[in-house]
Amino acid sequence: MHRDDVDHKLKIMGIWLHGLGMIVVLALVLSGVCFVHGPIERQIADDAARADALQRLLRGEAGVRAEHTRLSKELAAARKEAVELNSRIPDEPREADFLAQVSRLADDVGLQIQDYRPGTIASNHSYSTMQVDLICEGDYASICSFVDRLAELPRFSTVVQLQIEPGDAEEQYATKLTLKLYFGVKGIAHGASASKA
Repeated sequence: MHRDDVDHKLKIMGIWLHGLGMIVVLALVLSGVCFVHGPIERQIADDAARADALQRLLRGEAGVRAEHTRLSKELAAARKEAVELNSRIPDEPREADFLAQVSRLADDVGLQIQDYRPGTIASNHSYSTMQVDLICEGDYASICSFVDRLAELPRFSTVVQLQIEPGDAEEQYATKLTLKLYFGVKGIAHGASASKA
């Protein structure tokens, strides 16, 4: 009996040890799920979100490239226009040269310049200007052609004021035209900017 008692106790102890082993295994599995599987699931979700964001970025990349190309072309055109404009602006007023250009243009369109009056010079931080008054006479078409073709002259100028009144002769108009001549651009060397284009 003694032996049966020992066997019985050993069986009970074996059952307890198996139960304890099962509890330990179950605890290891649960901790594996909590400490390994959970972070892996979170990492998978984070990676999926990041992949989705990168896909959206890639889909938008073509638009970004197109916008960059468009803006680069606009910048190149603006730089070219600035160089061309700068080449039309001398360092000094040179109003006599401008008078010669304006006189040729007036002859071409049939406008008579009766008076040419250089006016005030003004300077700001980036350029200087000189106001010039022209007193002219011609028909309406010649006045319009003259004003339109001023932009084609080698010298850059802008129209500040234009007054048209009936003249002495029929179909002739007396015109007072105030122009602004630009010169002395500061901070840009004419030769350097032309060579960069």
